[in-house]
Amino acid sequence: MNAARSFLVFFVIALAACASSAAHAGDRAPAEILRTYVLEHRPWADVEVRNLALSADPPAGSPRRIVVEKGLPGRTVFAMEYGDGVTVKATADVAAFEEVAASARPISRERALTEGDVCLVRMAVEKIPTGAVTDLRAVIGKTLTRSIGANLPIVDRYLAGSPLVKRGGKVILLVETGRIRITTTGQTRDNAYVNSSVRAVNLASRNTVTGILIDENTVRVDY
Repeated sequence: MNAARSFLVFFVIALAACASSAAHAGDRAPAEILRTYVLEHRPWADVEVRNLALSADPPAGSPRRIVVEKGLPGRTVFAMEYGDGVTVKATADVAAFEEVAASARPISRERALTEGDVCLVRMAVEKIPTGAVTDLRAVIGKTLTRSIGANLPIVDRYLAGSPLVKRGGKVILLVETGRIRITTTGQTRDNAYVNSSVRAVNLASRNTVTGILIDENTVRVDY
């Protein structure tokens, strides 16, 4: 009889433990709760929560309120408020990331950017330079005001404006040597910006020449 009673007590305790484990199985880990909170309240593409330390074991379920007491990103202190006045302090290293446009290869000054020249890269937000471009569509077709190496973020101050003369635009080809000034009609073979190099076809001779776009209508050709 005693053996049967002991077995029954053991069975009830084991059953209660299993029920408790099942009830908590659906609870999210505190690190995931904090990561979700940061993603919902900050404009970052991705977040990692590392080296998490809790002041106490959190109750079951999700906190009803989370407060950032200091940090973010970096070493951050959260207050996770649960029901019945229970608050658990959480300290963690929070790394935030954003995607920015970067050079896929070395790019020379005045080169019109193509899809193969640029790509999106993931960078920690504290390392992203001011004015970094986050949309590839904002850089395709534009030229750089300076040369840059590969795998470097593209910032807006490096970008020239929209093309003033598109490929196929009619221009005046100007040749000046001493006191002699010769002009003829040409047609650009590239998108061009003022003060940038551009190829153009001499419509009279059909020869292709290279010159500098000195204004919206004129290409100066040096001989």
